[in-house]
Amino acid sequence: MIKTILSIEDDRGTQLLNKIYLKESGFCSHMLESWNGHQALSFFEKLSIGEEPMENCPQIILLDINMPLMGGWEFLNHFESRFPQFATSMPIFILSSSINPEDKEKANNDPRVMCMLEKPFDFEQIEIAKRILMQFKVEDVV
Repeated sequence: MIKTILSIEDDRGTQLLNKIYLKESGFCSHMLESWNGHQALSFFEKLSIGEEPMENCPQIILLDINMPLMGGWEFLNHFESRFPQFATSMPIFILSSSINPEDKEKANNDPRVMCMLEKPFDFEQIEIAKRILMQFKVEDVV
């Protein structure tokens, strides 16, 4: 089982659905919430300087693309440059309701992204994520 997932999402309803499905599916034991990219970067800053215990470090990130203040693509760029110690080993799944084909193509071509999944992160999307994680031999997969 995955211990901790970080969900970076500005919509409270989607955050709640993510938490419900993740708990009911047994996919992870804990879900952290960030409401935008800035807040998520602040969390990783606290991890890197020891203000947040490393046992709270997520194994997976669920990332929305379209958010105010700092969207998903901008977050990825800052995350990779500021926190390579986390970015290089942490699977990232884009969760989006975007129907823009450019977003899908960008996600498919971005080596930092495992894949782009549709919102909400329901049982079907969780099964897809499990298969992808097993294919890439990510540790602690359900």
